[in-house]
Amino acid sequence: MAYELHIARTQSNLIAFEEWRALCADDPSMELQDEVTAVNPTTGATISMSGNQTAYWTSPTTQQAYYFDYRRGEISFVYSDEAIVKAKSIAQALAARIRGDEGEEY
Repeated sequence: MAYELHIARTQSNLIAFEEWRALCADDPSMELQDEVTAVNPTTGATISMSGNQTAYWTSPTTQQAYYFDYRRGEISFVYSDEAIVKAKSIAQALAARIRGDEGEEY
């Protein structure tokens, strides 16, 4: 499983979904979607999950899409050099910090 990072505030000051939705609406590079669909590379099965409030961001340099998932007051994403740059701008806009699964800050 890939290592995830989280854009978060304190437990007493979670990021509201409305804030996440507004940030995505104001940023044309972010595409907020309610349903995520992927194909299992081993079995070929299609997996869909709805209600995730996932935003897709496409890197302007690599044209690769990255996922930012809103979950329980935080925005989670898989670490990559490209995604961390975008995550820092998201964290700044939301007055939040980036931390890893083990609590380290970025």
